[in-house]
Amino acid sequence: MTPAALMSHRPPSLKIVFFGLGAVGSNLLIALAELAERDEVPIHFVVFTIDPAGAREALYHAERFFDRIEFVGQSDFAPLFAGADPAQETRLAGALLLVNAALPAFNGPIIETGLRVGAHTLDLASDMYNAETEQTLVFPQYRYDQALRDRGLTALINQGISPGVTDFLIGRCLYGLLAGNRHELEIERVDLYLLEDIEADAVVFSWSPVVALEELAQRPRLIADGRMRVLEPFSAARYHAFPNEPRPTRQYPLYQEELLSLHRAFPNIPDLAVFTGGSEVELVKALYQLNLLSRQTLPDRPDLTVDAVVRAILPGMQRPRRIEDMLRSGVIRRAHFCAAAEIRYAETVRNDRQTVIETLGLSYLRYRGLLGSPYAGATYIAYPTGVGAAIIAWHALQEALPSSGSGPASGELAGVLTGVDLARLLPQSRADAIDRDLVAWDIDLFRSVRDASEV
Repeated sequence: MTPAALMSHRPPSLKIVFFGLGAVGSNLLIALAELAERDEVPIHFVVFTIDPAGAREALYHAERFFDRIEFVGQSDFAPLFAGADPAQETRLAGALLLVNAALPAFNGPIIETGLRVGAHTLDLASDMYNAETEQTLVFPQYRYDQALRDRGLTALINQGISPGVTDFLIGRCLYGLLAGNRHELEIERVDLYLLEDIEADAVVFSWSPVVALEELAQRPRLIADGRMRVLEPFSAARYHAFPNEPRPTRQYPLYQEELLSLHRAFPNIPDLAVFTGGSEVELVKALYQLNLLSRQTLPDRPDLTVDAVVRAILPGMQRPRRIEDMLRSGVIRRAHFCAAAEIRYAETVRNDRQTVIETLGLSYLRYRGLLGSPYAGATYIAYPTGVGAAIIAWHALQEALPSSGSGPASGELAGVLTGVDLARLLPQSRADAIDRDLVAWDIDLFRSVRDASEV
């Protein structure tokens, strides 16, 4: 659908509602505003937040968009989710998309709100460690799948750069391999490697330190021979050579959303794993090996645990102005986020069984390019995460909108969808447009194929 057709089938102004607006959410909002501006689509944002001043601060280089943003202070989200406040219901009315830019715990309530008001939803991550998910290997959002389908609504889950764009790129490759009646082709394994590396003269966390500690210190999981295996933290390490890096990076297994989304879509792939490495990972590994992430209590303070003390004294996530200052002054010298998936498959070619490794991924290396842009002050992880979510959501919504311009979406883009699902459902022209927009926003894509015997 062309921008002109898009406008003719849409309300005078698209309404997108944010719940929370932090490091990632602010970048997501800016990217959506830029996409709408490019496509000449009027847009209006409503931001519900416990800290309106902090939300404005996160957008301090994007003030030219403020005439399109309504900041709403919300000290308690429960009445909002319950529909108990008529004034807030008016603000929600007519929304096209509800965005969870706060916590995974809000995923369910926001989807329920979307069902109530007739809006699509978007979230960035799932709760991976609840008992239900650990037992079923299914994200909690799927409990709303049928209700969403009945309403013709979509919940885009686990979007961003990783998970999100990674799922989309890997899914496109796998579906392409399995198409075309290549009956003897066997996908043996998929390994996703993540690099989160920053060179700085200060400790700079790209995520909330508490979130980083909790994620990396959990017992990692991978799928081996079709079964979920649980490992010890920072065990089973291996090395991976990323593009634009002078030497291979040590990688450790990580339990992340791609593991479950890929397993759900391709249950016959026997081996799936996600690995991560880089400076931030090595910092958390050092804390773990020094027993500073222990839940044991202090000898003279039974009310305090070791990890609680460490969390209390670690430097917090820096505010955008401070991040920008560190980048301008050279305190932050270099930063690189990269995601590389290796897909190993075998098939019979000319009566010979041939094994091939296809590598594909994305790289964000031009961090200094944010200076002077509306994104200045973003971390090198928050920027690609927000931009990736915005680009995927923008193109998915254009496909989900009904051609009549009234009523909910029709067709296959309904229910709970991950990036893997979008790889299967979006037409090639839309997938190509996503690729172009990622590159336009400085996220490079790469792909190569090699004979496994050369490894």
